[in-house]
Amino acid sequence: MQTKIQKSASMGLGAVFGFLLVLVGATTFDIQAAMFLFEDFQLPIVLAVAMMTGVVGVWMIKRMKASSIIVQQQIEFMKIPFSRNLLLGSVFFGTGWALTASCPGTAVAMLGEGKLIGVPVVAGILAGTWLFGFYSKQKQAGLK
Repeated sequence: MQTKIQKSASMGLGAVFGFLLVLVGATTFDIQAAMFLFEDFQLPIVLAVAMMTGVVGVWMIKRMKASSIIVQQQIEFMKIPFSRNLLLGSVFFGTGWALTASCPGTAVAMLGEGKLIGVPVVAGILAGTWLFGFYSKQKQAGLK
């Protein structure tokens, strides 16, 4: 169960993340399109820096056997086996990103900016998530 501190911290970090997405232009269609057309490398550079920051951060967390700040439990990383579904999901994610010029994070930030293009994207994300859960339950029910 989440405490008020956890919820507040999550909301605060989400707001900062959304602000940073807007700041670097990740919620602007023209900047996203320029990235996919290899005309502007601002977003790929931002993505590469974010990815490398994450890699270094995860490496440090594992090396130090760090604990979470709020609940003071050691952070664990589960190994997830590779599957064909991962490839299929990646294709859907990339296709959706290319067609809408937004990923889940930027779509929510677009809504925060009042850009209505975020509405169908978020609806698609929710529908896809629901379908995944529905078919996962169907598959599990068939196995039992």
